[in-house]
Amino acid sequence: MELYMANQGALQKLDNTKDPIFTSGDAYLVVDNPNKNIWIWLGKTCSVDEKATVAREATQIDQEKFNGGAKITTIEENQEPAEFLALFHSLKVMNKNLAKTMLKDVKTGSWAGQHDHVDVLYRISSEEYENIDTMKYVQVPFKKESLDSEDCFIADLGDFIWIWQGKTSNAKEKTKAMKFAKEFDVERAGAQKIDIFEEGIDDQPFLDLFDGKSPSGKVFLDYDPELGVMKERPVEEPEPKPEPKPEPKPEPKPEPKPEPKPEPKPEPKPEPKPEPKPEPKPEPEPKPEPKPEPKPEPSNSGGPTVLVQKGSGRVTCPGCGNCDKYMIREVPDRERIIMDYPVLYGKKYICGKCGVHWRKEEEYA
Repeated sequence: MELYMANQGALQKLDNTKDPIFTSGDAYLVVDNPNKNIWIWLGKTCSVDEKATVAREATQIDQEKFNGGAKITTIEENQEPAEFLALFHSLKVMNKNLAKTMLKDVKTGSWAGQHDHVDVLYRISSEEYENIDTMKYVQVPFKKESLDSEDCFIADLGDFIWIWQGKTSNAKEKTKAMKFAKEFDVERAGAQKIDIFEEGIDDQPFLDLFDGKSPSGKVFLDYDPELGVMKERPVEEPEPKPEPKPEPKPEPKPEPKPEPKPEPKPEPKPEPKPEPKPEPKPEPEPKPEPKPEPKPEPSNSGGPTVLVQKGSGRVTCPGCGNCDKYMIREVPDRERIIMDYPVLYGKKYICGKCGVHWRKEEEYA
């Protein structure tokens, strides 16, 4: 049996599964593996985002462990059935609130736990999931080395939610990253600013986060889940440059008056000698003019010519007939825009044998 508590939008695993202590201000998830049962226990004062977290994670665990065959039951405090209580030696419920919510306080204008917020980096990848609905986000170390061009990443900066799209990430990962970012925005009552950065195009502000530069200019904390410690990283403000002092202008010196020059006496001119007539020079033979080399006509997109593979069969290079999937690379087709916001591109293929670029006609029909 496994026991979890919802804490700041994620599940926190608890060790005491036989004699647990539940709190009225929190939500819990109990996974009964032998009987394929998943229990959701909701305290009477738990928040909306904690309820949403355990419901979302219960569906995710059901897909991963039981292929959708588990029975998910939601129970509220003081309404526990005997089958649920039989899972423990004893169950104690206390009137406390241990976990932190992410909802916004309408009185103060900030969500609960804002001042204790720790910037977190999440990875969104479709490699392990066939269905987009079963994809989830996983926390990774807040380091530049955690970024991967094949995936998308979300930086939760509190008042800012930034999305980094790898240059070879697919449409499912980009769409799911935007959906997760909007969930953060909804949970905190719309206080966040969502921005999207593409690798190698406009992602320099995103990369500056790992050098301690926050978008709001605040001092923020970096949590290392491997070491379990938080490090404070103050933002270094650039030192003001001293203004250059104006150089004193030199006083103008009086110009000296020109002295009168004596007039030169005219010398007698010698009589001119008759110049000899120049001998006629042979005319040079005309050189043939070089023919201009034909210039290649530029393509419309400025890149290589993109061929089209017709039909819905196997991906095959139209240049050399290569159909080995390990010798064919799939890249974004920036000439085909599927969605304007967020920006989603189509895809094209590059042959690893002959270098031909092509796309399939059925994808843009």
